[in-house]
Amino acid sequence: MDVAHTLFARSGYRGTGMTEVAAQVGITEPGLLYHFGTKEGLLRAVVERRDELSQSFARELAALGGLAAIREMPALAHRNSRQPDLIKLFAVLLAENLDPESPAHDFFVTRYRRLRASITDLIRAGQQRGEIRAEVDPHLKAIEILGTLDGIASQWLLDPEVVDFVSCIESYGRTLERDLAAEPTDITPRPSGEDARP
Repeated sequence: MDVAHTLFARSGYRGTGMTEVAAQVGITEPGLLYHFGTKEGLLRAVVERRDELSQSFARELAALGGLAAIREMPALAHRNSRQPDLIKLFAVLLAENLDPESPAHDFFVTRYRRLRASITDLIRAGQQRGEIRAEVDPHLKAIEILGTLDGIASQWLLDPEVVDFVSCIESYGRTLERDLAAEPTDITPRPSGEDARP
């Protein structure tokens, strides 16, 4: 799966052959098919394995709820900045699977529904505690947050020498907190690098 991950991130699902994966692992193509059944089965195994950490982190944030979860965005940025191949893998495969007939289309639909639900829940928790403005639409804000994070990640992947992924996410997190807060808050930038939560 590690080899397939690397090849899918580099060449996409369509540009990666099972023969190439098998050769790099040092087994035969029938041997590879024995374990995964089909190329689609290998793809699903790769994306589901790599998505486990993202979903776990999203659940942790949802459990915090409210502005406390928003303040953890720098931790998300630091974690993701150490996994550029993972971010690239999902960006490449998402673009390849927009069509409903594509092999991983349903996976990505489900993934984004879960992420939107987690963010929606943490915003609602903040509203119930009086931390987040009542007029904020949690579902629409969840779509905006995911869209912004994905957009920053795409620009970072394209131009990492110019786009500082962590700084951008930290800045967006502060802006988002100011926008959501029921009461005006004095938000000072959190330390980055080693002082931030890993």
